[in-house]
Amino acid sequence: MSRDEAMTLASRIIERWGFPVLVALAVGFVLRNDVLLPLVDAHEKFLSELTDTQKELVQAMNEQTRLLYAMQPRTAAYKPQYDTPQN
Repeated sequence: MSRDEAMTLASRIIERWGFPVLVALAVGFVLRNDVLLPLVDAHEKFLSELTDTQKELVQAMNEQTRLLYAMQPRTAAYKPQYDTPQN
């Protein structure tokens, strides 16, 4: 949109709905471009990093589970003396 078209549109908005509506539209446009869009981009980046972290945690838990199952036969053979009740 050229400068002349923008000025024409602004003057038509002022004539039809008034100056406060024009100001509200301008503020909304600035907030969208300067606040909302960067915030959404940052949130998308955060969610991507969170997804990667969750995948790493799942891999670590799977590895730990595998190691615990591998250790289970060794620990089943070990019976300490204090586990047996004494009369």
